[in-house]
Amino acid sequence: MLFNATRPCLLNGIPDLAARPDLADRSIGIHLPVIPPGKRKTLGAFNRDFARAKPFILGALLDAVSCALKQIDSVSVSDAPRMADFAKWVVAAEPALGWPQGAFLDSYAANRAKSDQAAVEANPVALAILSLMDGRQHWTGTATELKQALRDRFPSLTEDSQSFPRSEARFGAALRRVQPVLRRQGLSITFSREGKAGMRVIELTSS
Repeated sequence: MLFNATRPCLLNGIPDLAARPDLADRSIGIHLPVIPPGKRKTLGAFNRDFARAKPFILGALLDAVSCALKQIDSVSVSDAPRMADFAKWVVAAEPALGWPQGAFLDSYAANRAKSDQAAVEANPVALAILSLMDGRQHWTGTATELKQALRDRFPSLTEDSQSFPRSEARFGAALRRVQPVLRRQGLSITFSREGKAGMRVIELTSS
């Protein structure tokens, strides 16, 4: 018998860890509240409390899985997000988790919007393109022209060669990485070829 399983990867740290847009697009960010001094516990006390709660936590998770298995075929997720199967499973489990219908998708959309914003703020290419298109509907040109326009207009964002790519290949790859997150910000990036020589052209469009 063959079982297919997927195990999530958990990362923790002080800054936003999913700075790359492609990683942020597949992540759920959770910012934990600060524990007041009067409520802090030793590891031993925490482990004892968790051991007492563990059967109830497991039972709740199994109830959620049972509910999802029962409802999964009847659940429809319109405008499915990235990780659509994951989203559909949680929607199917909502009744067992005590959540109102649609609560998870609303929360997930808000979480992804925060992740998008953090990814944009950490990406000089995305920031420079958004600044270039502020108040503008359309821009067309080559990768060289776009890179030079960004460097000329926004030197503070583009002067670091480690974070802002200098070569055409790396710049093109950086543009493709920020495509999804900028699309959700209302800005599309399209690539095409023109003329007999097949000159590569980049088109930026704000909706």
